[in-house]
Amino acid sequence: AQHCITCRAIEANTVALLDSLYSKEKENGKIIFKVIDISKKENEQIADKYEVTWSSLFVNGWKDGKETVNNLTEFSFSNVRNALDKFKEGIKSKIDELLKQL
Repeated sequence: AQHCITCRAIEANTVALLDSLYSKEKENGKIIFKVIDISKKENEQIADKYEVTWSSLFVNGWKDGKETVNNLTEFSFSNVRNALDKFKEGIKSKIDELLKQL
């Protein structure tokens, strides 16, 4: 699927942030980054679960089998291209908050 410039910026900057600050957490499985193509039939259930109809960014936490859902799509689209530092800080603070709960 073709992603718009903003979507690509969100994905690239999220990956860069995770690689630079959270490589250890990615290695040990505390952080899992997934790109899910919601246009594929096998991903319909995920799209329905999160009520996603277009490109989105979620930073969710799992603890004791319970999920905390954080939809950061609007925040990301508002900031990634014109306030990159704000975008990074917002994603980082949400991840840090969730890691503290583990």
